[in-house]
Order: sequence, then structure tokens, then C-alpha cells
Amino acid sequence: MTTMSAPAVGALGVSATSSTTRRRRRASTASIRASAAGPARGRVAAAVPSRATPNDDQHHHRLVVLSARSSPPTRTRTRVVASASSAAAPTPATGGDGGEAAAVINTVKAIFGAGGFALPWAFANGGTALVTACLAFSYVFALTALKMLVKAQDVLVASGQSSRAAVATYAGLTKEAVGPVGDVVCKALNVITCFGISVGYMIFVSDTVISMLPAQHAASFTTASMIARTLPAWLGLAFVRDFKGVNLISLLGTASVSLGMLWVTAVAASNPLQVSAIPLANLSAFSGFFGTVAFLFFIHFTLFSVQEAMPDQTRFVPAVSKAFAIAMGVSVVFGVVGAFGFGPGVNSVVITMLTGVGGTIVKALLCVNLLFTFPLMARSALVILESTIARGKEISVPASLATRAAFVLSAGYLAGNVPNFGTVLGLVGGVCCCAMSIAMPPAILKLANDRAGVKSSAGESAVIALVCLTGVVCMVLSVVL
Repeated sequence: MTTMSAPAVGALGVSATSSTTRRRRRASTASIRASAAGPARGRVAAAVPSRATPNDDQHHHRLVVLSARSSPPTRTRTRVVASASSAAAPTPATGGDGGEAAAVINTVKAIFGAGGFALPWAFANGGTALVTACLAFSYVFALTALKMLVKAQDVLVASGQSSRAAVATYAGLTKEAVGPVGDVVCKALNVITCFGISVGYMIFVSDTVISMLPAQHAASFTTASMIARTLPAWLGLAFVRDFKGVNLISLLGTASVSLGMLWVTAVAASNPLQVSAIPLANLSAFSGFFGTVAFLFFIHFTLFSVQEAMPDQTRFVPAVSKAFAIAMGVSVVFGVVGAFGFGPGVNSVVITMLTGVGGTIVKALLCVNLLFTFPLMARSALVILESTIARGKEISVPASLATRAAFVLSAGYLAGNVPNFGTVLGLVGGVCCCAMSIAMPPAILKLANDRAGVKSSAGESAVIALVCLTGVVCMVLSVVL
């Protein structure tokens, strides 16, 4: 917990010349203190992912913003807590329309990160028609699941079963609706997701660095050997605990991702288009490309901070709906143009195919961005692991260092032994993100209704079953196909 001092409350400047005056002053002071003890909200945003993670690697680096109760009138406390289901959250912007415009911007920032650079590879392998259909499917089901989470919040609060603060995060809502088991599930999925994203980061940076080297030197490196060379940097970053300057990191990330996507699109469009070489549909590649799609849209666990930052939270779902629609359009254009421009041999990290000074600058910016956002993205998982090892107590320095080193070394070993960046996204996005964003929300709503004594209508029960079953099927297909 960090505490920031606030201007002290001024002293009451009335002289007490009688017991009546003293009583009035005591009553006035008590009134002011009672008022100051009311719910004051302080929000601190850190740039998922996410995923965090929220953007740049959003799913991929997401610290969650929590409301904090004010302390006595002389100071204000602001808590920055890593959610059990997030890696980093986008930096909230503000807006005068109930916060809807800012929420749209923050959600789009949370969607696009390094994972977006696998879209041309996804379209080239899965086919333009099939991957576009999956994007539309993801939009519909992701929005339906989000509405379920919001309704679960409202049901628990309206029935008096929970406070608004208790359900203000994904992990909090899951714990209130499901109980201790839900909290354990969230923490487990959080650690697995952050671990998978760490593996993806290492592959992305290593492949990109190799592509920046002169041809004669690049040929002597493999992804695994470059990961081994850069492992000390990842270890050092894992030990970082001071997150000053996160807003600057968020700005760098947003700028580098935007520049990268624009540059890739321009280069791809200038190449001879290989339209006939790209299939319309290739279902056998589902396990690879679906995770990339899911990694973009199944980010519900990061969106609670966007909701909390809105003055008018009734505009939350419409704002996210607009952001998802914008992201879907951008994804289709970027993915299709990239697939046609670079052909069926497009790399899973498409920026590695950029050449020239401009391409090198874009690659360098993205690598720097991922390196500096790695501590933010991995923070929630590391905190969960340390808390588990220390059994809720404060962990010793040697134990903390050992835990963080084991996390990074394990990620590095796995990163050196998986085929490519797209495969990692497929597993993490198709399984973990799909579980938290599609399969679990219906169950959370059903259990919230049961706890509040609210009977679901036949139509609602059917939708709950359909969405939950669809999420489970997608998770299975992401592994077996």
C-alpha cells in the first residue's frame, strides 16, 4: 500500500469562551470528520498484459485500479493492487460524456498490444473468411458475457449480499459469487496467463532482435539461443518493485504499437498481393489462430478498472461494445492486408519481416516497450506466488528472489522449446482467456442469482447454458485441433 499525503484539514478558528461554544465546536468537528469518513474514491492507473495488462500488452499488462476509502481528514490513501485475474490495466482517460469516450479509448488500448502482430499469421493460416467469422463470433459472445458480469454485480449489490466495492474487480466478483473456490480459480488462471504471456514476450523480443541483426550475424542465432542471451535482463526486470513512470511506459507502448501496425500495413500493401495463396477457411489451424483472436477480445478481467473510472457506469457496456466493434474492424483490415501482402509464409511475429531504417526503429520501440512493461505484466502473478509460498505473511527477501527467478527461468526454458509466438498465444488465449471471459461469466451470473435468491427466466437460463458450453468447447478445440 502506498500513502500519499493530502492537504490537511484547516483548524476551526472559533474561540471557545463558554461551555456552549466548546460543545458546538466539538459537534461541528465531529460532523466534519463523519463527512470526511464517507466513501471517497482514489484511482491510480497503471499501463495490460495484460491482457493489463492491460494498453500495450494489455492482456498482457494490467494493473487494476481499486477504489480506496479515505482515512482521517489529514490524508488520503490510494491502494494499488494487482488483481488476482489481471496483469495490467490501461491508463484511464477522462471524458465529459459520462466517461464513455474515454472508456472506448481505454478499451481499445487494452485490446491491441504485441499479440495483435500475430493477426496476419492467423489470417494466413486460418483463412480470411474463417478468421473474420471468429472475430465476429468473439465480439458477440464477449459482449454477452460482459453483460452477464455486470448483471451479476448489480444482482449481488441490489440484494445486499455484497457491496459495490467488493465486486469492483473480476476476482472480487468471482469470490463473492462463487466463494473461496472462485478466488482460487482466478488466482490459478492469473498465474498461468501471466506465465504464458511471459513466454510470449521472450519469444517476441528474441525473434525481433534477431531480425534486427545483419544477415551474417542473425544466421548464427536461434530463438532459444537469443532467449538465453537476454535472460539476465528478464531476471533483473522481474526483481523490479518500483513502478514509477508507468504512465510514460503506457504512452510509449500505445505509440509503438500504433506505429508498428501502421508501418506493417503500409509495407504489406506495397508488396504484390498474394490473394489466391491465402485460403478462405482452414479449420485444422483453429488451435493456432483462435487463441490470437481470443487474446485480443477476451479481456474481461481487465475491464473492471475501465468501469470504475467512469462517472456514469451505465454507459460501460455501450462503450465496450463500440470499442470491440472498432477493434474488430481494425483487426480484419490489418490481418487481411498483412496476410495478402506477406503471403502464406508470414511470420507469427509479423514485424520481423520489416526491413530498412523505419522497420528497425519500429522493432526497437516495441522491444523496449515489452521489456519495460514486463515487470507490470508479471507483477500480479508474482505477488500471488509469493503470498502462497509465504502463506499470507510477508515473504523474506531470499524467498522472494528465488520465487521470481524460478518464474523467469521456467518461462525462459519453455520459450526456447515452443514452435513460435502464435502457438503461445493460441494456448494462453484459447484456454485461459477463454475460460475467464466466456466460460466463467455465465457460471458467475448463475451463482450470483442463486445467492441473491433471484430466479433466472427460461430465456436467461438458456443463454447462460449456451455461452458457458460455447466457452468450454472453444477451450477444448484450442487444444485438440
